[in-house]
Amino acid sequence: MEKIKLEEKENIWMQRALELALLGQGRVSPNPMVGCVIVHQGQIIGEGWHQGYGAAHAEVKALEQVQNPGLLPEATVYVNLEPCAHFGKTPPCADRLIREGVKRVVVANTDPNPLVAGKGLARLQAAGIDLVQGLEEAEGRKLNRRFFTFLKNKDLTLF
Repeated sequence: MEKIKLEEKENIWMQRALELALLGQGRVSPNPMVGCVIVHQGQIIGEGWHQGYGAAHAEVKALEQVQNPGLLPEATVYVNLEPCAHFGKTPPCADRLIREGVKRVVVANTDPNPLVAGKGLARLQAAGIDLVQGLEEAEGRKLNRRFFTFLKNKDLTLF
């Protein structure tokens, strides 16, 4: 993963993704809260959040909002947690982003779930998608601290 110079507004887009993620609070456990913003030439063209356990993930919800999918090859996706790379109740978000042809993905945190744990980022990178990792990392960890702690300690009392 190469280091890419961040533009001035990138923190704003990730902050928006974190705000969207918070909308899932109390609805997505044991999954993490995830928000996603898709930006083309400084304009939001899609946004979404994980709205409930078993429901479509944030990336899919954001992609569904995009009116002109032809813009995706020049768009940047901001998501507070690494796109998933496994089949669970939904298909892998990393595969969907690849199929849609997005240009760039910026994530706050890697997903500590052993089913993901870098695999989503590796798939994106192998597909030639530019990646930036760690934008607003501390805020992302704070938002999903229960999820991270649960995976680290397997402490079910947190949920």
